[in-house]
Amino acid sequence: MTEPTPSYSYCQVTKDILQGFRPVEAKFLPKDYPALSNKTAIVTGCNTGIGFGVMRLLYEKNRNVIGEVKRPNKKVLQEFPLSKGSISIIGNCDFSDLENIPKVALEIKNALSGRPINLIIHNAGLMSSSNNGTSKQGYKAMFQTNVMGPQLLQYFLDPLFLKQDDDLKRIGWVSSGAHLLRFPEYGINWEDPGFTKVLVTKRPSANKLYGQSKASNILQAKAYATKNREIFDKMGCISVSVYPGNLKTYLQRYWGWLRRKTIGELFFDGKYGAYTELYAALSPELTVKDQGSYVVPFGAVAPPRSDVAKGLLNGTDLKFWDMVDNMIELYKEIAYI
Repeated sequence: MTEPTPSYSYCQVTKDILQGFRPVEAKFLPKDYPALSNKTAIVTGCNTGIGFGVMRLLYEKNRNVIGEVKRPNKKVLQEFPLSKGSISIIGNCDFSDLENIPKVALEIKNALSGRPINLIIHNAGLMSSSNNGTSKQGYKAMFQTNVMGPQLLQYFLDPLFLKQDDDLKRIGWVSSGAHLLRFPEYGINWEDPGFTKVLVTKRPSANKLYGQSKASNILQAKAYATKNREIFDKMGCISVSVYPGNLKTYLQRYWGWLRRKTIGELFFDGKYGAYTELYAALSPELTVKDQGSYVVPFGAVAPPRSDVAKGLLNGTDLKFWDMVDNMIELYKEIAYI
């Protein structure tokens, strides 16, 4: 960034971090979900953890779910034999290789069989304990998986999603409270967010790299709504970012034993993350006036770090979206059919 970046208060950051350990009570629960028959959701990263919980709750409510995973797991079908919904699992969905994504999008199109897409939750993510992961395309693995991959997938889904074909249209970009302690300029290392020009040994810590990717998701949620404002207004579509909560999930599988033990004592069950994501996806409290809002655990709207919040208003989010778009431009040209 060349212009001055707004400052933020470390006292406020500390308060927000502590709030993550004392979230609002989950009040929008499965009993409150609307009828979902004949509605279709796309949920990435639903093989385990929060994404699996989201898929489970949607299927229980008779929704058709198209899940994107690396390795299929269909045990939800056996758990709810009376559901009138469906689950279509698309495997080999690995965002660490951008060349996979057009093929995944085509499989989604085939699985839809002409049905509208009502809901997209970009839930898939990588939270590594190491900073040495590099994607096939040479980017920092967490940045490509958590930021570039979802934006490229959304590009291919837009012709299927951006239609006035149903009264329910929402999209959630899963973020994290980890954005609070990361780079000072809207949470982003603007010169080289993918760290392609930096030796692995010179990269920042894994926590800092993860936090950057989650600040990115906050910017993406607002930018996507702004870029599609005209059709969004017609569809009544809402795009938000979501901080599911401080949760015990499969995401921490690569962390050391002591760290996982600490998490087990302090963090919440993963089901609460599913409640947060489905608040963002289904709650009538959210309207088109909430475009780009940051949903916090376990079902409320609050501002992100103050400079990131200002970035949602001063065009920084659009600059970031365009920068990522340039990074993925080559992969948009891969044949969709």
